[in-house]
Amino acid sequence: MARIATSLAAAAVLFQAANAQTVHRVDVGEGGLTFEPAELTAAVGDSVEFHFLGGFHSVARSSFDSPCTPVNGSDNIFSGPITGPSDEVFTVPIESEDPIWYYCATGQHCQNGMVGVINAP
Repeated sequence: MARIATSLAAAAVLFQAANAQTVHRVDVGEGGLTFEPAELTAAVGDSVEFHFLGGFHSVARSSFDSPCTPVNGSDNIFSGPITGPSDEVFTVPIESEDPIWYYCATGQHCQNGMVGVINAP
């Protein structure tokens, strides 16, 4: 009986480890018009936290074809403008393995290269 209980406990630990979710961190605006990292890979069930460390920035979803134009509809994400350094964290849950292209919608930040991607093709 003790062996069965030990085996079940070990199986439960392995199941939890296999289904662990990862929280990825992206630093926004530290040192200028940057997302760091600008590219990352995240699995379904993970989340990406955007931490605003400096300046006046935002996070908005776009597409590869129009990197400085917001996506409309249910796929849209937008943090709103946030002045850093801030304790505010903008979290994006990862619900598919499709790419999520994003940019800073403040001023000309996107046009000056402030863009990023989660799950690049």
